[in-house]
Amino acid sequence: MVQDKRPRASHVGLRDVVLDGWLDVASGQLTRGVKIRATDTVIDVGCGDGAHIHFCANQGAEVIFIDRDAARLATTEAKVRASPAHAYRAILSSCDPIDLEDAVGDVVICTEVLEHVENPEGFVAELARVARPGAQLVITVPDYRSEALIGATAPPAYFQAPNHVRVFAPGQLRELLLGAGLEIESEQWMGAFWGVFLALSWLTASDGSPLPIDNAHPIPDHWTRMWKGLQDYPGGDRVRQALNELLPRTHSIVARKPQ
Repeated sequence: MVQDKRPRASHVGLRDVVLDGWLDVASGQLTRGVKIRATDTVIDVGCGDGAHIHFCANQGAEVIFIDRDAARLATTEAKVRASPAHAYRAILSSCDPIDLEDAVGDVVICTEVLEHVENPEGFVAELARVARPGAQLVITVPDYRSEALIGATAPPAYFQAPNHVRVFAPGQLRELLLGAGLEIESEQWMGAFWGVFLALSWLTASDGSPLPIDNAHPIPDHWTRMWKGLQDYPGGDRVRQALNELLPRTHSIVARKPQ
């Protein structure tokens, strides 16, 4: 049997995240400037399959993770159960409102969620409510530039509930967080690999949906190989970072709740 040695988009994408300063095992930083400590309580609202909260659990923190998808919540719980987290809670909820008391979290994570919700102002107010004074909040949304690219090939359902019901215009995420009384600590744009890969994957998917994340079609496969080569090539990071600025998949903000 011939082994499939082609680079997997999921692996290349994960490596990109690490190169961008996320999930840094050596420093314990979830992302730049957000160090997770064993004494922290970390809340992940819309945890999905749990990569971020699993990282925090591996730092020994108390972790609380919430999702409306029971299967994905169970996947995350299985990962956390085997981790050194000193305590954990798994909550099945749509987070309207968030089923937690006030001022619980030292770090609140909400990644790739706000584009799905009907009332982002109310949702962000809930994120701020469950954060302790002085807590950091890590918020990401899809960047408008990659959404335009992906929209060229994605099926109509991509921009319909329960999927992406809004695209955040330039500056809109900042305004949303500032309007909730939060302070902006840093911003980051990243993920050019994923924006192009998703557009190419839907272009070449046999029925347009569901999206094959590791699409083996030659077109997205060539893109994945090229990006891996860029990651490996001396000085390639300069091009990778420039593309992240020009066509980012993700806009990330680290904010803080005032004391």
